[in-house]
Amino acid sequence: MIQIFLRSTDALCRASAWLAAITLAVMGLLGMVEILSRWWFNYSLQFAFEYSAYMLAFIMFGGSAWALTEGAHIRVNLIMQPLGPTARRAVDVFGTVFALGISIYLSIASVRFTARTYELGSVSYFPSETPLAWPQTALTFGICLLSLALLARLVRLLIGEATEKEKDKNLEETSL
Repeated sequence: MIQIFLRSTDALCRASAWLAAITLAVMGLLGMVEILSRWWFNYSLQFAFEYSAYMLAFIMFGGSAWALTEGAHIRVNLIMQPLGPTARRAVDVFGTVFALGISIYLSIASVRFTARTYELGSVSYFPSETPLAWPQTALTFGICLLSLALLARLVRLLIGEATEKEKDKNLEETSL
């Protein structure tokens, strides 16, 4: 049962990372179209800035859970290097629990905020009047997925399974 949870979470994180990568490509394309539109036609796409901001928020959080599973988040190894394996694991568990607590809080707040936006029918102040619940839903999904990935990381720490990919562990060992 635990392995099913871990594999499902990893698959969801991978799918979200792919979606974030595609969104990044679309955002880049939108930026290029905006530049060319201004240069060739002296016309600005009014929605380009607004939608790029929405996409950027999703890219950050949509790829964050996958980055966690890959060991790609920024870490300060200054504290971990002098510690033995047991102390390292304890500090890692503590840090993961702390991050999970913050992430769960943000997830709950984001879900409530998005639900309230749906209730009120809020729209952006830009000319497109985009319903704000749409980009907020994407952002909320990313934040909730990060919480799920942190929970999976905690489970892996507690059962003694590797938390990141083996290539990253090998790099850490050679830098010690």
